[in-house]
Amino acid sequence: MVFYFTGTGNSRYVAKMIASAIGQEAVDITTYTKPMQRPEFTANEAYVFVCPSYMSAPARAITDFVDWAGFPSGIKAYFIVTCAASMGITPRVASEHCAKNDMVFMGAAQIVMPQNYIALFKTKSVEESIDVIEKAENDIDRISTLITNGEAIECKKISSVEYAVTKWVRDVYYKYFMSTKKFRVTDACISCQKCANACPVSCITMKDGKPTWSGSCTHCMACINKCPKDAIEYGKGSVGKPRYKGPKPGA
Repeated sequence: MVFYFTGTGNSRYVAKMIASAIGQEAVDITTYTKPMQRPEFTANEAYVFVCPSYMSAPARAITDFVDWAGFPSGIKAYFIVTCAASMGITPRVASEHCAKNDMVFMGAAQIVMPQNYIALFKTKSVEESIDVIEKAENDIDRISTLITNGEAIECKKISSVEYAVTKWVRDVYYKYFMSTKKFRVTDACISCQKCANACPVSCITMKDGKPTWSGSCTHCMACINKCPKDAIEYGKGSVGKPRYKGPKPGA
């Protein structure tokens, strides 16, 4: 089975492609995390986890899911992260969570996908994004073949210095910067609630017809990018930037 966590659709797109290639099902982890119902597992099955790379490591939503879900001891686990640049310390972080949960770490890989973190960066044009996705599909095919054959994904060795520095930066960012304080809604809001429906961690509630943010936001950018009126901003970082509407129409 392929489990995924996604905000704007990049990781869902990759998860569904891998699932199709290996003859398995792709399942959004919020199917289980929102109602707090653990999934049922098959002991001899290999599991694939797909999520964005946040601050050079797997999104905590997916590693928290791995720790919480109660996977059978000894199952094989592959980790795939979507990113615009590098997966950083993903292999070591993923292997640590596998060891913690008595899972067999089968490697980690990155799939370069279009930039969607408009709180800091600018998205590419539709044409540029499609080009990035088409190039990524070769890597998806290669990784899917390894999974089908039960082969491990080779990972670069993460030095202790790189791991310590990156982990420190990641922890600081999660604690002090990955918050909801700068989210705001403009007068363009039409109270459609699509932002609340899109939030994978239920951080958005509607008050007087307008979204309000609270809780453990992951900065997945689903609310900003999926607003049909571009009515949501994150401080000044997102102002004037085109929104990322997903990997491909219908994806």
